[in-house]
Amino acid sequence: MGCYINPQDMSKEEWLSTNGIRLTEAPLFNDNSSMLPVCLVDNGAFTAAAIAYSEHVLEVFGDPRDIRPKKWYLVEKTKLTESGFLK
Repeated sequence: MGCYINPQDMSKEEWLSTNGIRLTEAPLFNDNSSMLPVCLVDNGAFTAAAIAYSEHVLEVFGDPRDIRPKKWYLVEKTKLTESGFLK
C-alpha cells in the first residue's frame, strides 16, 4: 500500500491546488529536495493522489504504458507530514 492524500475537509483536487505546485509533466525524483511529487490519477469512478516518496513509486506512476489521465504536483514534505499523509 502506498501513501495517498485523502483530506477530510476538502477534495484531493482542492488540497493539491492549495498546497501544491502544478507541473506540466512528470518530474524527476530528487532525494535531496524539500518537495515530493504527487500524481493525481483519474481512475474513472474516483481519483487517487499518490505521493511519490521514492524513485520506484515515481516510476510506477510515470509508466508511459499506464494511459490513465494524470496531473503532477510538487508538494512540500512538511505539508504532507503535517497533514498526516506521510510519516
